[in-house]
Amino acid sequence: MRLGSRGASIVAVIIMLAIVTLLGTVFVALFTGSLERSTGAALSARALYSAEGGLEAAIGHLKEAPASLYWTWRDGYLGKPAGSGTVDVEVLEYENRDSTLAASVKCEPFESTITAAGANPSRTVYMALSWGTSNNMGLELYDNTIADCSNPLASANLLASSVTSNMPEIIRYRVTDAAPATLTYTARVSGTTGDVYQLRISHPDEAAFGTGKTCGQPAGPPFKKCMRAVISLGKAQNARREVFAGFSK
Repeated sequence: MRLGSRGASIVAVIIMLAIVTLLGTVFVALFTGSLERSTGAALSARALYSAEGGLEAAIGHLKEAPASLYWTWRDGYLGKPAGSGTVDVEVLEYENRDSTLAASVKCEPFESTITAAGANPSRTVYMALSWGTSNNMGLELYDNTIADCSNPLASANLLASSVTSNMPEIIRYRVTDAAPATLTYTARVSGTTGDVYQLRISHPDEAAFGTGKTCGQPAGPPFKKCMRAVISLGKAQNARREVFAGFSK
């Protein structure tokens, strides 16, 4: 009996040790996961602060006088220290292309100039489409002018698209062409005939852009109002946060 009791005690101790070990493993896993989440959140916040700092620095620079020197500034920042992280900034042209669909599709061509002058020329096309109806709409980006908007692939290549059930539809495309280059793109909006939409196109400068606000278009309506836009990417270790702003002088 005494031996049997001793054996039972050993078994009980082993079971208790196993339970304690299991609980310890679970606790360590939970603690580690919580620590990783907290660290990730902190890094994400640092990246956001860096992005916002880079945005404000670029806007402040663009708004300095004289406009002929600062408003036409095309350089951004690359790896610029900001807070406890770094920031990459691109300065873009910002166009409003608000219209109504006369058919189920409409094409909006625009020109971009990638310049080799300066340290950090812009290389991003960023488009956002919104609308006020219950009908869903779609957005596509092509690499050339389109002869027939109902048959876009006959004259251009599809670079990116956004066709979801949500609003806005957003496309962010990184230009891969070597500088210097003057490139023509087309934004293609699809939806229901009669739908009113708001299209915001931000892209590297077209050659005619300067201190004016009509994107080099002929005088008189319909004007395509031009502003500046800044995309700022904040980085803190492996965390990335991006902010965007469009503004006029």
